[in-house]
Amino acid sequence: MLTSGSLWLTSAEVLARDDPYECLPGPVQFPHRMWKSIDEVPEALRVQILEIYGRKNNDSPEAMFRGWVMVEEQRCIMTRSGRRDYFISCWHAAKNESAAMWKVYGAPGAGVAVVTNGGRMEHSLASNEQDFNLGTVQYRDPSWLQIGSSNGFDSIMIKRDSYAYEQEVRLVHWHTGESHDALANFDWNDETLRFDNLIEDDRPLREGMPLSCDIDTLIERVVVSPFAPAWYIPMIERLRDRLGFNFPVQLSKLLEGPPVIP
Repeated sequence: MLTSGSLWLTSAEVLARDDPYECLPGPVQFPHRMWKSIDEVPEALRVQILEIYGRKNNDSPEAMFRGWVMVEEQRCIMTRSGRRDYFISCWHAAKNESAAMWKVYGAPGAGVAVVTNGGRMEHSLASNEQDFNLGTVQYRDPSWLQIGSSNGFDSIMIKRDSYAYEQEVRLVHWHTGESHDALANFDWNDETLRFDNLIEDDRPLREGMPLSCDIDTLIERVVVSPFAPAWYIPMIERLRDRLGFNFPVQLSKLLEGPPVIP
């Protein structure tokens, strides 16, 4: 970050190497496939399908069901194939330091934490043409199941509650200029209720993108790991000074002993 003057955003496809549920929330990727006819759909969902798909036509309930399945199939396929188009910078939001985060992300000891806030982040990236979204990740029970979504970023901002300790805030850029359309053929099979002839994305994976960043605006301060060796802070300070930055550097207070009253 310091030597390049840029903030790195990682492709969600790369993040999925550590969490296969990344950007694909819920225990089932295609939950609508559980049902083959309108009669099998749970009543509460069946009422919604008939209400929404019956507003503009006089189709039979079964035809409305098939129309809904096609839309859900399209949405899920595009979500899965479009994961690589999301680029993410992950941050931890907390009032106090987390011993777990130091050990997980700062191990084996020579780690640092960059402290910033939403306002600093916005101004530091102002020179870029790309649009960004900053939001807090929601954590859900692994058995949680959702049909449909209200927003294209829903899948990006939801993770399983096994990761709740991260208290993650995400800066997201949705790179739509080079999107792959897996459904360009739009070959819907009304018998199998599936799309035929899906187009695979054979482009080389773009693992991330650097964004020009005003470093002094972004960084409020740098906190050095409580497990770092004594020489680490002077080394970071020398690097900061050599590169012409002004942010303060301080040692984590996590391992400081309690105050003693004389």
